[in-house]
Amino acid sequence: MVIERKLALKQDASYCPVRATLALLGQKWVPHIVHELMQGKRRFNELAHVVGGCNSRTLRDRLRSLEELGIVQRRIVATMPPWVEYELTPAGRELGEALAGLSAWGRAHLAKAPRLE
Repeated sequence: MVIERKLALKQDASYCPVRATLALLGQKWVPHIVHELMQGKRRFNELAHVVGGCNSRTLRDRLRSLEELGIVQRRIVATMPPWVEYELTPAGRELGEALAGLSAWGRAHLAKAPRLE
């Protein structure tokens, strides 16, 4: 995946943390997933329902990428039948707080602006 190559960055002269963060947040559904996990642990199907519009395969892929980056933690609950729940790591919670700040800025400064599409 292209984003994973972009995020597998080396600390060299070309590394830009803003660019890397925006590349992560620019992936469709990632901000929604992080926002929903800020509310607490979620099972896969709960997350699929609250994110809405994201197919299961894409959601699974995004969750795996976020897990590999240390943003989301996946936990298998050994019940019958077993199920999986996801939650943010401390780094993921920091990212969620940054998203909340971006959201507040957008409400304050872009709410009445023309659409940027």
